[in-house]
Amino acid sequence: MAQIAVDFLLGPSWTSRGIARYGVQTGGWSHCANVLKDGRYLDARSDQLKRVDPHCEVPVIVPSGVHIRDPQSEKWVRKQRATLEVTDAEYADWEANLRAKITTAYGRWDIINILLGRPGHVAGQWICSAFFINGVQHVSRSWTRGHPGYVPYPLSVDAHEISPDMAHMIIEVAGFTFGPEEIA
Repeated sequence: MAQIAVDFLLGPSWTSRGIARYGVQTGGWSHCANVLKDGRYLDARSDQLKRVDPHCEVPVIVPSGVHIRDPQSEKWVRKQRATLEVTDAEYADWEANLRAKITTAYGRWDIINILLGRPGHVAGQWICSAFFINGVQHVSRSWTRGHPGYVPYPLSVDAHEISPDMAHMIIEVAGFTFGPEEIA
């Protein structure tokens, strides 16, 4: 068996606090990151992150958008992991769907619109929570309602309007298992 895993995080910046405040306020999360089997994140971020490669003396810059990232480059003040047991084939399908979106642009306007409470989306761009929920919906295609982890498509809210708090609530209802909350 394998696990679909996601880390919910609250970042230390004022932007992170704003996202956490204007979600649905179910926990105050500002980011969610898919966790691959090897522990790396495959997520959508608005900022560039430095990654230190042990085989190279120069730090590697991971650009904004959808990319694989080292969790050590992530700054957070609170974190909680949620997991779902799946078959190896379901995990492979989930990961392949995520990997197919690597290099996709970040949906900056989606975040601004969440903060301002207005609709709007640029097609073909992702915010972290929409990217995560889309991945769960993708693997849910092979399940029926009532299957642990099932998230229907479409939801009553467009994916680009789902905040990290709302994503947390959606998968809690869907049957993911939540670990303890960590404080940095």
